[in-house]
Amino acid sequence: MKKYYLISLSFLLFSCSSSDDTEVVKDDTTPTEFIFEYNLHSSLPNDWTTEFYKIMDVLKKVTPSEPKNYFNKLPIYAWNSNTDKPYKNKIGDATGASISGNSEGRFMVLEIPEDEFKFNSMHRYSVIAHEYYHVYQMSLSKNFYDGNIELKWMSEGSAATFESLYIQDKYSFNYFKDAQTSVHSDAINNPSIFEKFSASGGDKDINYSSSVFMFLVLTKELQKKGMTEAGAFKLAINDFWLKNPTDSNWKVKFEEIFDISVPGFYNILKSYTNDINTVLPSESLKLDSIYN
Repeated sequence: MKKYYLISLSFLLFSCSSSDDTEVVKDDTTPTEFIFEYNLHSSLPNDWTTEFYKIMDVLKKVTPSEPKNYFNKLPIYAWNSNTDKPYKNKIGDATGASISGNSEGRFMVLEIPEDEFKFNSMHRYSVIAHEYYHVYQMSLSKNFYDGNIELKWMSEGSAATFESLYIQDKYSFNYFKDAQTSVHSDAINNPSIFEKFSASGGDKDINYSSSVFMFLVLTKELQKKGMTEAGAFKLAINDFWLKNPTDSNWKVKFEEIFDISVPGFYNILKSYTNDINTVLPSESLKLDSIYN
């Protein structure tokens, strides 16, 4: 499980907060392209490293992270878990998979468990897409970058959905069915707890399954309103974050963008069963169709 909430807390230690929902304007000092700095340790298998570069190239083309004056570059540190913290001098004790930070700035951590190489786990690739999406998310929303919004089921639900869509699209493998089936009954009976990491941890959101379920229900409801499947996903994955929501106004932004009130949506969830198979997207859905 990604440790994104803990990372968000660390951001607040050195980030300037802003609740302004206006567009961040680039100035003459902002680079024209978002810059990633790759630090891939020799402990990683060659085939993973090759695939990493392919995945990043695809993601940067399909969903380019737009450089902003507050965020325009990011180092990536990746290694095999069988090696003990090879980048400790740069990232301290950071482990797992996350967007983290320290006094020097932010960085992506990709510590790939050794067993994922042994058993060819698809997560060794999907995690790249998941963490990349958070970078993209930050480029869409300064408030998300600043840690001014938590909203776990939308923030992690969108990231975990994005990774599954990427794997489904590029590897013809249904990662939803493989890793996101543990939907807790509270996703339909008590959905508000998934707004906060502290209220929905443990077995209630394994691999963000419950958050993904809620996110997918939202896309189904948008399609019932007459939207195309690709259009519904674009609205939820992309356009909501362009509204630059905060903890204090996200419910207003939610209703503005989706034309569904939050209480109304939570009530709609009760009409579903907590089975991921009932809300899966089409296996033919492509990221290209969502963004183009």
